[in-house]
Amino acid sequence: MTYFEFVTFCERFMHEDCKKFYYCEPYMSLMEGLNPISDDVEYSAFIFDAYGTDGIISVYMDHIGVGVDGWLDDEDNDDDEHESCIDGENEDNIDELRNVAFEFNEDVVHMNRTSNDPFLSKLCVDDEDANNIADDDNGREVEVNIQTHSIFNELLHWKKQKPILGMRFKGPGQVKSMLCNYAVVNGYQMTRLLVRCSKGACTFRLWASWMSDEESFQIKSLKADHNCARNFKFGSLVTYAWIGSHYTKEIVESQKISVRKLRLKVMAKFGIQVSMGQCRRAKKYALKLVEGNLVEHYGKLWSYGHEILRTNHGSTVKLDMEDGPDGKQYFSKFYCCFQGVKQGWIEGCRRVIGLDGCFLKGVCKGELLCAIRRDANDKIYPITWAVVNVENKQNWKWFLELLIDDLHLNLGNGFSLMSDQHKGLIEAVKELLPYVQHRQCARHICQNLQKRFTGAIYHTLFWRASKATTEHAFKVVMKEIETLNPDAHQYLMDKDPKTWSRAFFQTGRCCDVVENGFSESFNAIIVDARKKPMITMLEEIRLYMMDRIYNMKLKGQQWGNHIFPEIRDKVNLLKKAQRHYQVLPSGLNQFEVRGAIDAYEVDLERKTCSCRLWQLNGYGCAHSVASISFLNRDVEAYVDNMFSTTIFSDMWPETNYTPPLPLINRRIPGRPTTKRMKSTTENIGTHRVSKDGKKTRCSICKEIGHNKATCPRRRPQKLNVKKQKKQKVCVNQNAEQGSTSEPQQHEEVEMTPIKMDTTQK
Repeated sequence: MTYFEFVTFCERFMHEDCKKFYYCEPYMSLMEGLNPISDDVEYSAFIFDAYGTDGIISVYMDHIGVGVDGWLDDEDNDDDEHESCIDGENEDNIDELRNVAFEFNEDVVHMNRTSNDPFLSKLCVDDEDANNIADDDNGREVEVNIQTHSIFNELLHWKKQKPILGMRFKGPGQVKSMLCNYAVVNGYQMTRLLVRCSKGACTFRLWASWMSDEESFQIKSLKADHNCARNFKFGSLVTYAWIGSHYTKEIVESQKISVRKLRLKVMAKFGIQVSMGQCRRAKKYALKLVEGNLVEHYGKLWSYGHEILRTNHGSTVKLDMEDGPDGKQYFSKFYCCFQGVKQGWIEGCRRVIGLDGCFLKGVCKGELLCAIRRDANDKIYPITWAVVNVENKQNWKWFLELLIDDLHLNLGNGFSLMSDQHKGLIEAVKELLPYVQHRQCARHICQNLQKRFTGAIYHTLFWRASKATTEHAFKVVMKEIETLNPDAHQYLMDKDPKTWSRAFFQTGRCCDVVENGFSESFNAIIVDARKKPMITMLEEIRLYMMDRIYNMKLKGQQWGNHIFPEIRDKVNLLKKAQRHYQVLPSGLNQFEVRGAIDAYEVDLERKTCSCRLWQLNGYGCAHSVASISFLNRDVEAYVDNMFSTTIFSDMWPETNYTPPLPLINRRIPGRPTTKRMKSTTENIGTHRVSKDGKKTRCSICKEIGHNKATCPRRRPQKLNVKKQKKQKVCVNQNAEQGSTSEPQQHEEVEMTPIKMDTTQK
């Protein structure tokens, strides 16, 4: 809505012409906060102030010849003028005005649901401090102190801050910050203590001191008029602390921001020149402010854990601390598993768990470990998560011990785990779950294979071997790899094919996936939450899970007693592939399904196929679908009960200690990196193909591992010998006359070789 549309709406609402429009700034009296709305610039300021109060703001207008200026004298006697002049009977129009220019997509799940909490949003980038406004019995806003002098509003935009006689502050530091903003906007040369302008040459004067009857710092005298020329060179008035206070949120979001970039931001926003040293000290100042708030934030972890246990009976919360070098206790690990999520996995999820870890990106350092599984509709189902200081064998062992107790895994019989190739995790699984089937992510193995052996043929053959469902098909593909390159074959065999090929996966899990993509998907969903402080991040994850449980509950009630939509789509693809096979019955429920070059045995009574794919995924293969269709039966009736919607509602149910200090900064040898290390298969966005991970071949000796510049067989370079100039002989003409005191004159004669004439006359 533009300014013209706003005027038209108000006139239509009042049923008469309105001359002037005003609005009162939030949390200020009518005398001090009344501002006109006469053009687009002032209308934009009005919208900005209204957005800071959730769209509720007082609007005044001149109509029928009565001006608003006359109301100011009667302000103290008439409290009703503080409220809007819009009648309450037209609530629809009020809602229309309140929602101007603010539209939100309700279908998108935002990971920013704790922004209204003053504690959780204290260290976040988008936080806004709440005002301490008291309410009376009728719900109207009233001032806490009955005095007429206003209290400085910290939420007021820095460009609108100005000194007012009688205004009260928290302390001298708040007065200095306000005056610095006032000077930067208007170009005044302020000095400290008794505030003067232009070293006393200007008429501006301000004096402030502590009040005797309350703990407030008040402006006692003020001459607000200036008669000086404006100058935007502030010298020592703009300090590093002032810069750091304005850019604390930006520095928290991007702690690796360069000093040069911070200086450019200050110049673009305030239009002033600051030095590199000021910006460097401002960055350190902002980080120290954050570190002080982190101590308070980590100190609430005990209270947060007890609140989870009080409101979610049966949940598991563990907080571990470690002794620092100074004898104090520092944060080490935090584990959380909610009872509703835990019970849903036990009753409805497939017995395959994905384990993965990711780095925290905000002011709180560490790593987030999580256990993820797919639900019956092939969607991610987070089970539990934990925050640790570093990803190693000890922390993975601690995480697995708690996971075993919550999910009753015992020694791992009948369960499967999937993870990347982290050595500490592999060793921890061998010790705690000796009978579990530990699958490794095939995508990670493929990327490592491409680093060692380049070529698209290796990529194709590896995925054929990984997705082979029988041991015979696996050996055929591995034979091709061995013929192509024996080293590549040996490398894959060393990775234990039982962990990354379907041919060796155990049946009965209703899951045939060979990569850990569902864990990576969860890490991508919470990427914004990982930038926030500890408790704020944990709350964002909890609220995301609560919202997801509710939405999946509603979707499950709409599907009826059928199989899940994702599984039905996969079955429909198998129905299209059955046309390539011929079905030959060999019994009541036994068939031989023949293709162009292969044949398989299918037993509908036992729900088995010799290709093993039906036993692995639980919903069938092309051979089983062809056999079921041969009997004119419903294919969905042979899908495993794990994918039935009847269990979906059970899977998504309704849902005095020493405070720890923040993590000790772990210093890694070498210069810290500023960018993530990309894989060789990732697109780097340049116009050339990357050569990272490829081995070079020398063009001289044809060996791998070096180029011609460092080849030992390279011929030595020829020495650059300068050609000698022709010799010149000086002939002294006065050689026989004896020497004199004056310098002798010499004549240069060039000596040329004599040519011999050998021709016969």
